[in-house]
Parts: sequence; structure tokens; C-alpha cells
Amino acid sequence: MLTADAWIAISMTVAVFAGAWLFGRAVSSVAARWRVAENATRPEYSAPWLWRVMIVLSAPLALWLGPRLSLGLRERIQRELRVAEIDDGLLPHQFMAIAVSLPLVVGVGVLIVLGTVATAMLATSIVALLPWWWLKEAAARQRLEVLRELPMYLDMLTLSLEAGGALSVALKISTERAPETLLRRAFMRVQGDLRAGRSRVEALRALAERLDSPAVTALVAALIQADSSGGSLADVLRAQSEQRLDERFARAEKAAMEAPVKMLGPLVLCIFPCTFIVLAAPIVLRFINLSP
Repeated sequence: MLTADAWIAISMTVAVFAGAWLFGRAVSSVAARWRVAENATRPEYSAPWLWRVMIVLSAPLALWLGPRLSLGLRERIQRELRVAEIDDGLLPHQFMAIAVSLPLVVGVGVLIVLGTVATAMLATSIVALLPWWWLKEAAARQRLEVLRELPMYLDMLTLSLEAGGALSVALKISTERAPETLLRRAFMRVQGDLRAGRSRVEALRALAERLDSPAVTALVAALIQADSSGGSLADVLRAQSEQRLDERFARAEKAAMEAPVKMLGPLVLCIFPCTFIVLAAPIVLRFINLSP
């Protein structure tokens, strides 16, 4: 039989675990509601959270740089931000303010901590390249995704047009059950432009400007030419689809041929030395043991 103290201890343990479980459920519920509210209030394709923090910290510099940025630099940054789908949450002058202030802050911090000017200058030079590298890589990933997904969408558009549908109907059918990708969002934006009253030529040119891909630019030019001359859009899309497939296979063959060259560096620097160490270690140890 358990004593009264034992029952009290068991009851207190159960109460503590039950309270901890209820507290965890409450915290998770509040966190889930907070995430839903945050996603509902912020732009759909905003900048990453770290960039949003840096936007707030560099706001005074961004206000000063806003009217002083050259038109060419502003358009270049805006184009890359638009391709990377973060132009709704990050403006060109904000990006430029981050690219200027971040290296200075890091350089001053390294100088205070380490006290060496050379190390601070090296850190400043490296950090100064990081925002531009990140923007270029983000835009390059989006362009690669467009090239990878474009043939599938062209095939769906071709089938819809050959079945007798118009271009707006074909766009709707191709985007209804497609996965959530950059190209799907771009085609949905074209549908929104058409519903808003823009002409087909204007909507297609806006698509080419937003994606900034040579394949999409060539596709839009061919569609506009066929639309103005009264040609068949289905034939144009089928020819574009075959050309994009050929280009994708060519890129795959090029990547396969480049793989051995890219593997040569790790092979020489990592695998060969380890192999030589494994083979030579027993021989060296035997000579050491046999030596007088």
C-alpha cells in the first residue's frame, strides 16, 4: 500500500506534467496564430527576415540614398530584385543602403575586436561582395527554374489551344493544377493583367520584362508576331516547346561533361592524400618499429 506522502508526490508529478503539456499546447497555438497573422499582413513575396531587419537598421541611409541613386544602377538592381521575386519587400535604394552599411559595420566591429587594420579591411572587402553575390545567385536560381519548368507549361498551353480554347483559357487551365513555381505565379499575373483590361501584347511584354529570361523573351516575341500576323499560336508554342526541350537536353549534356572536371579538384585535394596516407601509414610505422 502506498502511503499518503507517496500519493501526494505522484499527484504533484502528474499535475506538473499536465501543466507543462497544457502550457506547451497554448504556446504552440499562440505561435501558429501569430505566424498566420504575419503571413496575412506582410507581402506575399517579401525579403527574408534577415534582410527585413537590415532594412530597418539602414533606413536613415536608405532615405539619404534614395534620390541620389543613378537611374542605370536603380534599374539594374530593380531588375534583379524583380527576377528574384523580392521587389515587393526590398527596394533598390534599401538594397544599396544595406550593401554600403553592412561592410562598414563589419569592418568597424572587426577593427574594435581584433585591433588590426589589415584584417578589418579584408573583412570589409569580403562582406561588401556578399549582398551583390546573394542577389545575383537568387536571380540565377529563379532563371534556372524558369528554364526547367517552361517546356511543361508550353506543352499544356499547346494542348489547350489545340483543343479549341483561347489563350486566356489555356493560361487558366495550365495554372490550375500546376505546382507552386515562379512560372505559375508569372502566368497568373498575366491572367490578372488580362482581366484588368490590359491588351494581350502588353501583358506578354510585362511577363518578359518580369522574368528577364532569353527563353521567355523569345517566346513572347514569337507570340506577339503570330498574334499580329494572324498565325496559329498553337504552332508557335509547339515549336517553342521543342526548342526549349532541345536546349534543356543540351544543358544536361554540358553539365554531365563538366562533372569530371569539377570532381578533379576534390579528388586531388582530398581523396588522393587520404589514400596515400592510408597506404603509406603501415609502411612508415613498420620502418619506425624496425629501426634500432
